[in-house]
Amino acid sequence: MISVQGWRARRCRSVAGRWLLVAALGVVAALPASSVQADSLSLRADAPASYTVREGDTLWGIAARFLDAPWQWQQLWQRNPQLASPRKLYPGDVIHLEASAGAPRLSLERGRGQPVRLSPGVRRAPTRDAVPGLPLDRIKVFLDAYQIVDPDVLDDAPTVVAGQAQRLLSGAGDKLYAHGDLPAAGATLGVYRPGTDYRLPLPTGQSRQDAQQATDQTTPGQETLEMTSVGLELQRLGHVKVIRNVGDVGELQVLDAVQEIRNGDYLLSLDEGGIATEFLPRAPETPVVATILSVPDGVRFIGRNDVVAIDRGRADGLETGHVLQVMRQGEKVRDDVRDAWVTLPDTEAGAVMVFRVFDHLSYALVMRASQALAVGDRLVVPRDLRETVASGGAF
Repeated sequence: MISVQGWRARRCRSVAGRWLLVAALGVVAALPASSVQADSLSLRADAPASYTVREGDTLWGIAARFLDAPWQWQQLWQRNPQLASPRKLYPGDVIHLEASAGAPRLSLERGRGQPVRLSPGVRRAPTRDAVPGLPLDRIKVFLDAYQIVDPDVLDDAPTVVAGQAQRLLSGAGDKLYAHGDLPAAGATLGVYRPGTDYRLPLPTGQSRQDAQQATDQTTPGQETLEMTSVGLELQRLGHVKVIRNVGDVGELQVLDAVQEIRNGDYLLSLDEGGIATEFLPRAPETPVVATILSVPDGVRFIGRNDVVAIDRGRADGLETGHVLQVMRQGEKVRDDVRDAWVTLPDTEAGAVMVFRVFDHLSYALVMRASQALAVGDRLVVPRDLRETVASGGAF
């Protein structure tokens, strides 16, 4: 049996210094929000005059062939209102770029897909899947098997206490036993294992929303902070079906399992639907400053196509498809002449795209990285959007 307090203590990851926002962006936050319209689009010097969409392409990859900033893809398409949605590109489609006179424009020639061999009988038109916004194979497990929930959901959840013939591990087809308040026979439950309990420094006794609203009235350094959980990561290991209940002990059968189920795993009925699988690269329409909290895959050095967890979510205005730039914190170096330590400026190190959003946290995929990224790196709105604000423009 796993103790909630035990695994929280072992797995808690704190991120210090995230309470205070950059002063300049605090001013930006007061600006009214509206859609971003950049004055100019930055085309790649080697942008092709035309490109034929292929199997395996992603929307980000196609955008990166034409633009220095792939998150401007939607803006480029908005200059061509007669074209269909940029979310729907299919293998065989041909994109033409016209950049000779004035602003760049696109035109689209719909392809017919792969040749079809004709034979007697009923003929069916082949179906075509639109190219995804990012490589779905890299994020599939995080769309299917991961959840971030309030830690309180585990307080009264049933737990696995024994496997068939007292085995410690169970797999598909095995029977197991659970203790707790189980639903009636025939019900299906997910089997979950707790992961990271994400905690952030918040003023004592305040929720994150209340704390953010009070920021303007609080002098930095005067508030009392405590590490407060903003979400618990759960990984779904499989599904079980309740066979029978005897008091508060239930006998269950494992329907499927991607990992072996152990004693202490939790049984929950969580919503597993309604997850976005179409992603349109674009910049956030409101100012966002976030931090890389962790790498669920457990890798040490973060690079392209790695998944990261970040400390901003739905409550902060993030949506699937939003792109944020990664800023590596400047190193501290010694000035021997003046006998002082100097902090170098932050540098742009890559970009991430948000693909799954929870209330206060999100998962994002690293789309580009000019150097190894790290937990604690700062994420901001892309540079072209910051420059729009700095020049007096509005979101």
